[in-house]
Amino acid sequence: MAVTVGRADNRRAADLFYDLALAMELQGERWRANSYLKAARSIEELTENLRSVSERGELRRIEGVGESIEAKVEEFLRTGRIEALESVRGLLPEDLELLRGVPSLGTRRLADLDLLLGVRSVDDLLRAIYEGRLSELPEFGEEVERRTLEHLVWRREEAAEVPAPFAMRSAHMIIDFLRPSPGLERLELTGPLRRRVPAVANIMLLFSSPAPDDIIARFGLCPEVTELLMVDRQQALGKTTSGAVCMLRAVAHETFGLELLRTTGPESYVREIERSMREKSVRFSAHRPAVTEGDVLAAVQAPMVRPEMRGLPNAKTSPDDLRGDLHVRATSYDGGMRVLEMAAAAKDLGHEYICLCDRLGGRRMDPAALEQRNILIDESADLLGITILKGGEVDITPDGRLDFPTGPLEGLDIVIASINTALTMDRGEMTARVLKAMEDPLMDVLGHPTGRVIGLREGVQIDLGEVSQAAVDAGVALEMSAYPDRMDLDAETVRSLDAAPLIILGTEAAFPNELTYWEWAEAAAEQSGLPPERIMNTRPAEQLKGRRWRR
Repeated sequence: MAVTVGRADNRRAADLFYDLALAMELQGERWRANSYLKAARSIEELTENLRSVSERGELRRIEGVGESIEAKVEEFLRTGRIEALESVRGLLPEDLELLRGVPSLGTRRLADLDLLLGVRSVDDLLRAIYEGRLSELPEFGEEVERRTLEHLVWRREEAAEVPAPFAMRSAHMIIDFLRPSPGLERLELTGPLRRRVPAVANIMLLFSSPAPDDIIARFGLCPEVTELLMVDRQQALGKTTSGAVCMLRAVAHETFGLELLRTTGPESYVREIERSMREKSVRFSAHRPAVTEGDVLAAVQAPMVRPEMRGLPNAKTSPDDLRGDLHVRATSYDGGMRVLEMAAAAKDLGHEYICLCDRLGGRRMDPAALEQRNILIDESADLLGITILKGGEVDITPDGRLDFPTGPLEGLDIVIASINTALTMDRGEMTARVLKAMEDPLMDVLGHPTGRVIGLREGVQIDLGEVSQAAVDAGVALEMSAYPDRMDLDAETVRSLDAAPLIILGTEAAFPNELTYWEWAEAAAEQSGLPPERIMNTRPAEQLKGRRWRR
């Protein structure tokens, strides 16, 4: 069974139809361009996997998909290509992927840039902006020019993606540094980081002030900013200690809410709000301000949606449904016993329970040390008013065995088995390895299933569709790790799975301060769209003890 991680089929198919639309615009075939644009937008906004829709024979139910476009979608799903596009690809700009990523440039504007200014690359576009030719085009203007330049400069200087919690720490440090600035009226985090995505390359902050150049100057003095990349009176760009690039931009007070909404994204959500504004002839100015996002939404009669849920289906699981962290480490790294310390910190966060899933085997915890830890848990059971479950994380060997003696595992509440070695196996071998491990009745959870480390390594080659179905058949759960450099599985991937395995949430915290990563687990639970019964962390401790949930 094929699986698409994060609806990648949808995104790729939409991009190909956007390319076709642009090619038609460049040939003067506006009607065909409109047809491809409509199909591209519908596919892009599709909330389920395109391949699944095709397998049900329901492609025609997608708005804008008729007989001709249906055939092209089917061709793409079979071959990864659309032949009609290949025959006209030479018409397209050489830097199309980068140009298409500029939010202010849609298909028609890209066509105008090519036809009127000869813009076929990022360098061409930057040259047109610096020479003042872009703002002179119809339907462009100074605002489009500014937003385009802002994006291009940002993209050129951006770092590799870093784990979002690390970028968030940088953002908070910059905000705390700027907050006392005289004349600062408002300062807000925006962009993908505000939506709690797993990894980002950039931090974006909006502010309003009657003296924006003073705030910009203070930004350059912030210890968290290691290097200034660009500065003018309205904005600044700087590298941070997290590796993410931070953009600070001045915004008028009367339209602050509108800019906050637009820059938060995602594009699909913003596009819908802007469509409603056009339909209702809503314009914001000093006479009709949009100081908050609520002002914008009220004007178009749209409900308030929290940033992390924008563009996503309604959440079914809330943070209030979650009872505790099911992947915590207390002994794996220093050989000491931090059981009580970790339990106390977890209780302070409001957890009803934690599960200690220390790394077992190798030079980590051997059976004797595991027994010692379990005795300490038993002795501490009534001391802190929080339940401590007994767990462990074991390696899955290359031949699909659990790399730890069976006897000690039988006494645990939760056994997590993970791929931590031999990460370069091909897709078939890796999938077979995990499926073999799932045959072991002692395996309860597949830990961080792709094995990715954000910014350092891609995930392993594995058929998550086949694995998730096998997990359902075996009663094995899949982990959504909230450890910053993992975020594995992420919510988007979970939503893309056709099967419906159980899910556990865990921080993999080894120190008390790392337990605060739980806020990212809460966001992942909401964004996954899963009902509470699919998430083990919603169950009371008594259902988890002694592996009762497997019976």
